[in-house]
Amino acid sequence: MKKIHFCKKNKFATKTLYQFLKQTFKHVKVKRKDCVGKCKMCKHCPFVLIDGEAVKAATTDELYDRISYEMTKQWWAFREK
Repeated sequence: MKKIHFCKKNKFATKTLYQFLKQTFKHVKVKRKDCVGKCKMCKHCPFVLIDGEAVKAATTDELYDRISYEMTKQWWAFREK
């Protein structure tokens, strides 16, 4: 996982999650952009782009769980090499 992009226009309290991830995971580029081009998704749920792939959830807490899962999955894939 190299980049996580948040959309500034997403109204589902993702700013707090953005700030937490930016402070906690210094090895990952965590950015907030004015628009990431996923307007339909942005209006309906919290989401991020992880290395260009959309990851969405019903709540911000669930979104954090999904981001953590992706990080863990990549860790184990790296360990198996």
